[in-house]
Amino acid sequence: MLFFRSIFAVLVLAVAASAVAAQSVNSGEYGSLLIGVAADGTLTGHFRETTGMDDKGRPRFTCSFVIRGESGDDGFYRIKTWHPEFREEVIEGELSFVEMEGRSGLRLKLEGEHGGCWNVAPMLKEDEGVEFELTSPGDWIEIRMAKAAKAYFHSSADAKSKGRAFIVKNDVVRISEIRAGWAAAIFKNDTGRTTRGWLKTDELYPAAP
Repeated sequence: MLFFRSIFAVLVLAVAASAVAAQSVNSGEYGSLLIGVAADGTLTGHFRETTGMDDKGRPRFTCSFVIRGESGDDGFYRIKTWHPEFREEVIEGELSFVEMEGRSGLRLKLEGEHGGCWNVAPMLKEDEGVEFELTSPGDWIEIRMAKAAKAYFHSSADAKSKGRAFIVKNDVVRISEIRAGWAAAIFKNDTGRTTRGWLKTDELYPAAP
C-alpha cells in the first residue's frame, strides 16, 4: 500500500511540475507582441501596432515600445516599457501567462500610455489589459532594436565577414546568442522574409532603459 501511495505522490508532483512549466512565458511571436526569454528568465520584447493610412500608404498612428522584465513566478512579470529614442519615458506594467482555448497566450497591461498608443491600443492601460495568443514559438533569448542608421549583417562574429544585407534604425531583431560584442540575429521583414547573421551589439539599442 505504501508503494502505491509513493507512486501516486510522484505522479501528482510530476503533473504539478508540468502545469507550472506550461504556465511559463516562452519566446515567440504573439501577434503584434514579440517576446524573448533568456536562460535566467530575463524577458525582453517589442510591441507594435498601427492604424489608418495616409495618401502615401504610411500608417497615421503607431504604437511601438520595447519591454523588459526580470524572472517572474508562475508566468507573471513586472515589466518596464519604453521606446529606445525616449529612454527616460518609462511606463511600468504587468505581463503574464494566460491559456486561450487550450493554447498559450500572454496578457499585457500598462500603467500608462505611450505616445501614439492612445489611438491604436488604448486597451493596454485598462484593468483587463490585452491578451495575445501565441502564433509562432521561438528559441531566441532576446529582442533588440537597431540603433545605427544601417547595421550590416556579418557571416560570422568578425568584422572582416561583413555582407551586403543590413537593417535600419528601429528595425527589430531576434537574438539567439551574444558573444563578445556580437549578436547572432534574425530579422523578419513585413513580407515574412528572414535575414540571419551577426550584428555588432554597439549598433543595437541597449536591452534596458
